[in-house]
Amino acid sequence: MNDLTVETTSGPVRGFLDRDVPNWRGVPYGRVERRFRPAVPAEPNSRVEATRWGPISWQVPIYSGMSWQVVHEDAVEQEDCLNLNIWSPAADGGSRPVLVWLHPGAHVYGSGSSPSMDAWVYAARHDAVIVTANYRLGPWGWLYLGGLDPDFVDSANLPVLDQILLLRWIRDNIARFGGDPGNVCIFGVSSGGSDVGTLLGAPQAHGLFHKAALYSGNAESLVPRDEVTRRAERFLAAAGALAGTPSALAAMPNVGVRHVHRKLLKSDGRVHYEPFVDGTVVPRPPLESVADGRLAEVPVLLSVTADEARAYDIFSPDTVDTMYAQHSGPDVGDNHDKKVEFLTEKLYYEPAERLLAAAHTAGGRGWWQMYDYSPTVSPIAQNPLFAGKAVHGVDQPTLFIDPQGSEGTEVDRAVGAQQQAALMGLAADGRPGWAPWSPAQPTPHRIRP
Repeated sequence: MNDLTVETTSGPVRGFLDRDVPNWRGVPYGRVERRFRPAVPAEPNSRVEATRWGPISWQVPIYSGMSWQVVHEDAVEQEDCLNLNIWSPAADGGSRPVLVWLHPGAHVYGSGSSPSMDAWVYAARHDAVIVTANYRLGPWGWLYLGGLDPDFVDSANLPVLDQILLLRWIRDNIARFGGDPGNVCIFGVSSGGSDVGTLLGAPQAHGLFHKAALYSGNAESLVPRDEVTRRAERFLAAAGALAGTPSALAAMPNVGVRHVHRKLLKSDGRVHYEPFVDGTVVPRPPLESVADGRLAEVPVLLSVTADEARAYDIFSPDTVDTMYAQHSGPDVGDNHDKKVEFLTEKLYYEPAERLLAAAHTAGGRGWWQMYDYSPTVSPIAQNPLFAGKAVHGVDQPTLFIDPQGSEGTEVDRAVGAQQQAALMGLAADGRPGWAPWSPAQPTPHRIRP
């Protein structure tokens, strides 16, 4: 075997050099045997040629009329999509910090091989091992049918279980790739950040990660159990005679499941999928797990952008007004900017501070940063609706930019270097580089030129 073949619990995997950095792609960590059921660990193969991206979850849009390019053009969508990618400076038995990226995409789209993210930079520039992964999305992962049929009671929070399976694989194998299984930092943007928040409340995940960074995510993105069941009822009603029962839906072809999702979009405008407190995988709200000190040894980084909620303008001109009314905002007339400020505070800043306060009260440590920049490398930032504002999602491209490369402007790269230094400070020794949050020091550290 050459030096890029590594023995794992999935069998020997052979990687390749990605711009002189060892890289393994499409390594199976689990297997989906049946729809709406927990996955099982991947069985050992005789050999995995880990040189190509693995299958990604089936993708669906979150709102009607949405178009996007968040996956590679040659990506293969598949329900059995549990595979991961690793970049490491060397598979040398070292003890480097391990970063685990949970991708964004509103729980319905995105992948661990998104062209908007280049994980290579952390291995090449920061001497870290970084892992990205695919797991089930949309109705294939998040649709809970246990409230309608007791035979499907174990369909709760399946993507959370997928991510726990991922973290177990990392614990058992990452040392062979030069990473320290005792120093794993999970991080994610948007829904990926909220996935990190959910894992804070998943007992099966505790001990599998040691630091956590949430970018525009929180630990409160859960819905009530009865709402999850109501959504399942609507999905089955939309499936109609084709698959009007949980068992029939479990046997429906994937293109049929996608069709039902799109049918719901036409009537509802948006279709949501979120975790919920199920009593087992997520036995209680994650904030409670943080508050009682069970995660006091896990330092957390909360990151927000300066103008998060302005991103809602992309859905429709009325979205901000509708959400403002739903959250009982004060009377500001037609002042759109004031409404955006209120929603940014209500939906992003306040949940971040609640998590930081819970960690602080329990004896833990948390840091807060605010991204206040509109980079030229962000497609979102170039939308004329946003006029150079630091809206939701605008910070991801510089989080993965090469500070020593030629992409973007010099300012883009300098801002990215600040983001990466904070994340690596957390991952390496639990200190991003400024004073932790406290009631006496509640102001976020700003990431800006």
